[in-house]
Amino acid sequence: MNEKTSLPRDQEIARVSVRTVYDFPVAGHLCRDGSVRYIKLVRRSGQQPEGTCQQCNTSFQYRKPKPSNVRHPEGEGIVHF
Repeated sequence: MNEKTSLPRDQEIARVSVRTVYDFPVAGHLCRDGSVRYIKLVRRSGQQPEGTCQQCNTSFQYRKPKPSNVRHPEGEGIVHF
């Protein structure tokens, strides 16, 4: 058991929420205490980068964004940077 809570370790692990993020190498989130926290995502042994907020025990997993399937027309009003 953990001293901070009365939950057994198995139940603590079950309470971890996982979020998919598209920002790398740092993911920002609004923590349970109301503050904004930045979590460093680390790549381990060939896996996708991931990180965990130590304050709220939320896990973040990076996924590379896929290109849009929508065709963007060339012409007036379209600005390419």
